[in-house]
Amino acid sequence: MHCIRSSILQHLRLRVSVRPTLLLQNENGFKSIGYMNFTSEAADADGGQDQILSRVIELVKKYDKTNTSEVTERADFQKDLSLDSLDKVELVMAIEEEFSIEIPDEKADKLTCCGDVATYILSETPTKASES
Repeated sequence: MHCIRSSILQHLRLRVSVRPTLLLQNENGFKSIGYMNFTSEAADADGGQDQILSRVIELVKKYDKTNTSEVTERADFQKDLSLDSLDKVELVMAIEEEFSIEIPDEKADKLTCCGDVATYILSETPTKASES
């Protein structure tokens, strides 16, 4: 059951946290058992950065022009992984698709490693969630 829930939440890119409260009955007879808080995965402070970083690293490892053993948080796309500008554009497009975001060209040029990408995604996701 937990595996199915995780798969669905990962697909929706939402994380549900249930915070139980006391059972209360108001004047209308309704009972309060708890509440659900829907937040973006990236905004989750409990390991959100680590989850995003792991997903970015796995995505870069899947890129056919990278040596998977060399992909780390700080491995430079150009210097360490030998990706040219076209490779980087393709990688940015894959990241945009994976995380359902758009990365402007001027920002994409400054993303040099998986850590930079994860930090950028984390900084942009709460902004997108608040616009909804």
